[in-house]
Amino acid sequence: MVTLNRKSNDIIEQREKNSHELYWNDLNKLKFLGLLSTSSLVLRTCFHPLAVIKTRLQTQENNSRSASQIRKQIYLHEKIRYGFYRGYSISFCALFFEPVFMTTLEITRTFLKNHRPRYISVSQWDTFTSLTSAATAALIQQTFLVPIDVLTQRVMITRSCDGIRINDVIRNIYSKSGEGLRGFYKGYFITLSISLPFNSIIWTLYWKIQNQLEKFIPNKYHQIISPISSTIAAFLTSLITQPLDVLKTRLQVSPKRQSVLKTFLILIERRGFQGLFSGSLPRACIVIPNSVIMMSLYEIIKCVSIQK
Repeated sequence: MVTLNRKSNDIIEQREKNSHELYWNDLNKLKFLGLLSTSSLVLRTCFHPLAVIKTRLQTQENNSRSASQIRKQIYLHEKIRYGFYRGYSISFCALFFEPVFMTTLEITRTFLKNHRPRYISVSQWDTFTSLTSAATAALIQQTFLVPIDVLTQRVMITRSCDGIRINDVIRNIYSKSGEGLRGFYKGYFITLSISLPFNSIIWTLYWKIQNQLEKFIPNKYHQIISPISSTIAAFLTSLITQPLDVLKTRLQVSPKRQSVLKTFLILIERRGFQGLFSGSLPRACIVIPNSVIMMSLYEIIKCVSIQK
């Protein structure tokens, strides 16, 4: 009986150390954010070429070129450094704001956890906490990232052999468009309409699926829980938000300001409803592996960053 109680206590103790049960106050902040920034740098470097292909696919006026044709064209005419890594130097600046998301996510989770109303069940409050903390983190992060995103995508759709420099793109956005600083926030609200539900859905699904898998997967196989949870969550979330991502990209690279409705109607007229899912494969190839790697690293980093 004593042995059984010890085993039960060991299981409870181990469960308390899983990432979805660790909060901001449990972490060594400097170590946690430093490791996250390093992992973000590696992921951005690996997936940037796919982002270039996705952006060019989504912004072409018809369905004339496939992803493989665009990849071949970039390789033949622009090579790796100036083609597949077009706009990388600008995208690199986003790394400075990567810790903003995780810091906001963890602080909001901790705050809400400690302020659960008595009339709401723990399960319901956990769902609300996941949705709210992820949405809040995305809102704050995108306020910093949208200008970088706009500039990066404008550079991505230009060819290096055309001699267009970053300064030319900045001048075009700020001066020639007649929008000034507003030009750098093109598609801001539709970006939020993607980012908020995307992060809310993926993180909530991830923690929910993870929690369910922990109930029947033996502790000795706990390493597979995070990859399985993140794969399912990323696949479903990517599919749901794909049409919004296409509209956002076309809004941000458009030389003139236009409404979401007008962008949608033009897209349907020129490319049909299938245009709403253009770039689905390259985006899935970015979202799913990126989410699996990032969330698996998140698990590891969070566990090794526990304050002693």
